[in-house]
Amino acid sequence: MTALRLSVLGSGTIIPDAARGATSLLVEDGQTALLVDCGPGALDALESAGRSFRDIDRILLTHFHPDHTLDLGRLFCASANDPAASGRRALTIFGPPGLAGFIEGWNALYPGIVPEGEQLVMREMQPGDRIDPGGVPVAAGPAEHCGRPALSWRIGAAGGDIVFTGDTSFCAELAVFARGARLLVSECSFPDDGSVPGHMTPSQVGLLASEAGVAAVLLVHLYPVFGEADPAAAVRARFTGPVTTAHDGMIIERVV
Repeated sequence: MTALRLSVLGSGTIIPDAARGATSLLVEDGQTALLVDCGPGALDALESAGRSFRDIDRILLTHFHPDHTLDLGRLFCASANDPAASGRRALTIFGPPGLAGFIEGWNALYPGIVPEGEQLVMREMQPGDRIDPGGVPVAAGPAEHCGRPALSWRIGAAGGDIVFTGDTSFCAELAVFARGARLLVSECSFPDDGSVPGHMTPSQVGLLASEAGVAAVLLVHLYPVFGEADPAAAVRARFTGPVTTAHDGMIIERVV
């Protein structure tokens, strides 16, 4: 399998932060580009990374909250109004149950914004479902986000793959899903003394990584409450492997 390239387009949340845009990732294998979530600022971050919205024809959504989806509307509009985007391949969006209704909701806000006919393909996924977009194996996994439809994603073949938790509480099922992954890209929203339902703290990320037996951890979805503190230290108290706190614009050239 070709090594995966991971670009961190954003590592933060819905709260505006000069250092961190809303969490979104770009995963590439040299031929296929997968955008994981499409929150505010994702398209600008693509441009800064030397990519373009025109390169994206497959999107994996973890859930429907605005910090993970707001730039979808902009992507729809850009595709419809940019002459250079004419003739592009159909856009395929994979997401949790309720995806079709969520996408149709854009038309309620902005009539006609959603691509019509064969230009848009929507695939609602359940944990355990597998797809192979562009030759890159992808599996949908569990996530616990206060009872709302949500997924985690595993991208790539065993031994060289990336698991992205999306927004979730710690759950044993997620540890099983992430077992043996090369890189766990985990949300780490709040400090241990300020936990919020539907999200993980550093200690919970460390527990997840340890139980899953992953090789390394990359922390994303960091709320400004962390300030100058680096949550990686608290993760290392429970996980002995490498732990990195992501920053916007970070690129991992080879996840092998």
